[in-house]
Amino acid sequence: MTNHYTILGVSNTASQAEIKKSFRNLALKYHPDRNKDSEQAKQKFIQIIEAYEVLSDGQAKKDYDDKAYYDHTREQSSSGGHFYGYAEIKRRYVQNYKSVWNTSESANAGLWKATLVLVDSLASVIRSVIIETI
Repeated sequence: MTNHYTILGVSNTASQAEIKKSFRNLALKYHPDRNKDSEQAKQKFIQIIEAYEVLSDGQAKKDYDDKAYYDHTREQSSSGGHFYGYAEIKRRYVQNYKSVWNTSESANAGLWKATLVLVDSLASVIRSVIIETI
């Protein structure tokens, strides 16, 4: 996967102003009118435009970051461990249990809090039973 941050020479925590400034500088540097007969400059210019289109749009940037994080965690898990990022866990959960729970971002927070309280209560009961049997 192409790293748009590397292409623009900014970090993944860069502000929109930093992204825009880097884009302008690089676009001027590699613009085909300034680099006549340079296929390499033309290709670099296209990459710069593609990177800016993704990183300058809020939703596209979020989607890109989620996919980049997912790909990174997938590489880690394929190298031996089983580490899943939030995006992967949510994707699997929604895919497998869509009809059971409402996992949308606007889901009732009270339901999740109640679930956590229930799980905590059950854990306390289990701890009590284990301690009494020892």
